[in-house]
Amino acid sequence: MNRREWLKSMSALAVGVIAGPSLLAVAEAHAASQKPGAAPGFFTAAQLALIGAVADIIIPRTDTPGAVDAGVPRFIDQMFKDVYTPQEQKRYVTSMAAFDTAGGKPFLQLDEAQRKALVMKLHAEAIAAPASATLPPATTFVLMSKKLTMLGFFLSEPGCTQVLQYSPVPGAFKADIPLAEAGNGKAWAVETDLKI
Repeated sequence: MNRREWLKSMSALAVGVIAGPSLLAVAEAHAASQKPGAAPGFFTAAQLALIGAVADIIIPRTDTPGAVDAGVPRFIDQMFKDVYTPQEQKRYVTSMAAFDTAGGKPFLQLDEAQRKALVMKLHAEAIAAPASATLPPATTFVLMSKKLTMLGFFLSEPGCTQVLQYSPVPGAFKADIPLAEAGNGKAWAVETDLKI
């Protein structure tokens, strides 16, 4: 083995040591999201219900399953249990408490239209803010929840197979075809299960 091959091997090993535990935790979070009867590992049942209500606003059920159908609240719970640092956990829980009172009364006591309006308002404020701005905690909660909801949903089987295109055995290469024939406007899913 020459020096160049040795350096490649060592750098691959270093990346594996650093990234491996996080990737494994994401895979475990995805597996946990598929067990609907399991008790929450990090959040309380009330907090998990609030996360589920927000996730349902972000990706609602339409002609395809929504975030709650795909097990996203359990995925988020497992991510906070196994992946996030204590500081990130505290920030999210603190932001959740601020969000819960942002509508004048507890979020789950608001009607469906009020819930959606609050989430949309806070999301719009976050998007309009300059990149260097420090966001209010309630807005931070909405953005973090959106990121985790999208991650959990598009790692799930419904997200990969019913919303994205999925072809376990792709067909022949077809160069230069009209976009309308290239999947009916859907993006491609790489795989339906996260494998390490």
